[in-house]
Amino acid sequence: MKYGAIALAAIAAAGLSEATARAECPTTPDDAVCRPWSAMLLPTAFAAVYAPHGLDRTFYGGGLEAVLLAWNDNSDAYGPSQGRLRIDVAYLTSSAQGGAMTGGGMAMYRGGVQLAFERNASRSYGIPYFAADLGGLSSDATGRRWYVDGGVGLYLVHRRSVIVDLEVTGVLPFRDPGTLGGVRSRLGLSFALW
Repeated sequence: MKYGAIALAAIAAAGLSEATARAECPTTPDDAVCRPWSAMLLPTAFAAVYAPHGLDRTFYGGGLEAVLLAWNDNSDAYGPSQGRLRIDVAYLTSSAQGGAMTGGGMAMYRGGVQLAFERNASRSYGIPYFAADLGGLSSDATGRRWYVDGGVGLYLVHRRSVIVDLEVTGVLPFRDPGTLGGVRSRLGLSFALW
């Protein structure tokens, strides 16, 4: 009870303070976090988990991604301060034996965008973003199914040389959404070659 009162008092004091905290970058950036940059063709390796609602199994595996364009622009300019355009492919295997989807793994491929919620994050870590993609999944049991996905993620680290992101998206197939619709999560590591 004592700690609850202290926490409530701290939240009230922060909310009632006279000045607002400004953590944005200056108009003339003088550090690496605030300096704008863009990068092309960043290779990415990622681990992925896909949990369809209508199946009694979870698929897990990994894949490769090509970041066609990544950018960082911590300024007051219109639009998201961080983001990237990407294409990826993953190979996933099932965690259960038997049932409706026996025989082999599943390939998932997609192309889409990640856009940061913030305009002037002025930091290189903990940046939330929105993700949207169009893709397909293919296995011996399901054949090819096209899908859209959308969700949220967090850039754990977002620097020119390395980007680490964690993402959770909802997968909505155009056919059999009750069976193959579900949740996909991934943890990715992108790095600059030059």
